[in-house]
Amino acid sequence: HYCETYADMVFALRTRYPEFPPEHEGEKAQTFTRVLLNTCQEEFESLPTSFEPTEEEKAKIPADDLRIEMKKRKDKMLANMKFIGNLFLRQLLAVKVIGQVVHDLIGIKEKQPEEHMIECVCELLQAIGHTLDATAHGKVLMSQFSARLLTLKHAQERDGKATFSKRIQFQIQDLLDLRHNGWAKKLFKEQAKTKDEVRKDALAEARKQAKGAGTDAMFITQIAGVRPSYIDASKVPGQGQKQRRAGEVVWDQAYVKRICQYYADDRNGEELDENWKRATPTSAQTKQGIEWLLDLGFNDRSKEDIMAETITELLSRRVVSWQHLEDALTPMLEGLEDMRIDVPHCDSFFHALLSRLLLKFQKEFNASILKPLTGEGQSSDFTWRLLLGGFKKAKERGGRKDSVVAMVVENNEFAQAVAKVRKCSTTELRSLLQKEGL
Repeated sequence: HYCETYADMVFALRTRYPEFPPEHEGEKAQTFTRVLLNTCQEEFESLPTSFEPTEEEKAKIPADDLRIEMKKRKDKMLANMKFIGNLFLRQLLAVKVIGQVVHDLIGIKEKQPEEHMIECVCELLQAIGHTLDATAHGKVLMSQFSARLLTLKHAQERDGKATFSKRIQFQIQDLLDLRHNGWAKKLFKEQAKTKDEVRKDALAEARKQAKGAGTDAMFITQIAGVRPSYIDASKVPGQGQKQRRAGEVVWDQAYVKRICQYYADDRNGEELDENWKRATPTSAQTKQGIEWLLDLGFNDRSKEDIMAETITELLSRRVVSWQHLEDALTPMLEGLEDMRIDVPHCDSFFHALLSRLLLKFQKEFNASILKPLTGEGQSSDFTWRLLLGGFKKAKERGGRKDSVVAMVVENNEFAQAVAKVRKCSTTELRSLLQKEGL
């Protein structure tokens, strides 16, 4: 389906048509957008209650042709839902409309919804998931939708049999898993190429697989339900703000996640550098970008290593500064011990980040980012275990015997900070670290 293309066309055309006077007094004027939305509403309201062929259709239409016809009807229905979702992404539909659509389809009623209605909701939410989850109100709605879908997945008849087919149960679970993974989904790399490009890509894929990328090298990751970059959520054209110039990048969390995912797919540091700078973030925005990456690393165990690697790459290319990292990391380190209550694995992201920074910068490592761990009110035992975890992780990543110890003790500022935590002198620190297996 070309839902995104059609939605882009609608967004472009909405200001090119004049406003027509209403047919009857007291009605609202007719605009291109209103006519379109009315058409969408009529199409939605005419959604069939069942996708089972009628007896008359079974009698008149051959079985194979009937299956094809039923598939066409279903594809059209799902395409309409995806189109509605793309209108929402372009701010042509309000959040409350999405809420009403989902309620009409799977809201609690006397009877359970038909399976095709659940499919419609899954299609719609996949089309808008990331954007809807990005706002406080949208997150609440998405949580309500997810809870309702989970209830439907486990629904049973009186005889104990599942109400809905395995196919629908799996579709619901796929959507819930997609949300849990931050709306990131893998897609097979498929696009038109010249013969020369095919040969070059085949060599590149072979190198990636040789490095251990395996079959993942054949896939790219995409964030589902991202608002198009030419639309700025805070500057909606038509409400007193100028539309952004074509091709101008919007600096937001979705953009930062996207360029980091590109880096995760290809490990191309130059491309990461270029994409980060393309948005021309201010110093405050750069700090905010690092905060987004840190938040992902601390809260999502599956992303902790790639977030640590991305931050290290940005630092090494001087796209961000040590001061940016310190400012973004400070409040998180100050509350890290408490964070472990809700996110037990959060310390493993710190281990990953510290180990990568140590191995990359070695004696040039800037220990000022660790100040929050050595301040008053911090548990020295917790901080010592936290630092040791990072040192051991660095050794696992390829640090030679005693090399990690040298990185610590030969960096005066770093050595003093670690000695303060361990409550020992800097001269005693080397032997204490060696006793820990470093």
